[in-house]
Amino acid sequence: MKTPVSAFIFVLGLTASANAADIIEPVYVETGDLRLEGFDRTGFNAVVFAGGGFLTGSDNLGFDAFFRSGQFGGSLGYDHQFNRLVLGASVEASLTNFRGSSSSQNYRQSSNWLSAATVRVGYDAGRFMPYLSAGVGFGNYKIEQKSSGSSDENTHVGFVVGAGIEANITRNAFARLDYKHYEMGEKTYDVSGLPSFSLDGRADMFNLGVGYRF
Repeated sequence: MKTPVSAFIFVLGLTASANAADIIEPVYVETGDLRLEGFDRTGFNAVVFAGGGFLTGSDNLGFDAFFRSGQFGGSLGYDHQFNRLVLGASVEASLTNFRGSSSSQNYRQSSNWLSAATVRVGYDAGRFMPYLSAGVGFGNYKIEQKSSGSSDENTHVGFVVGAGIEANITRNAFARLDYKHYEMGEKTYDVSGLPSFSLDGRADMFNLGVGYRF
């Protein structure tokens, strides 16, 4: 009599274990079609990107600046997925080559890098994930008098907002299209030949990147 009861208890235990495993671990079925599959995006990721954008600046002397530049950089981040919702954070840095001169041609202005620390929220739409991002932005700016070599340089800090979309190439590799708007706070500059003045700036950057999830 004990043998059938023991067997019943054993089978019941296996069934309970299987049901518990199904509840705890989501199942991602490989269909062979990346457009139809769900992806668990939890984990660290790295991205390299290239693109370009526009930089505008204004000061209290009445001068405005508008420059164009390419951009090349990289980012490191971490995402955690809750069903279809993806929450993440990342840091990125890029090289730029914004250059220009004032109307008098005696003053050179430049910006050589941008960086950002952002959080983002995305939606798992299968192969694609659209997202919104926001955080803190950083960028350098330099003004130099050509004739004397006198210059002043600052790191501007402000906020950054953006949006983008990722598309899986394989289960780990992905492509990313990203836009960010930087709104930089004021800094004071002292350059020979000019009175002390304050300057703020804005940048709009577009880039395309490839990344990998670890």
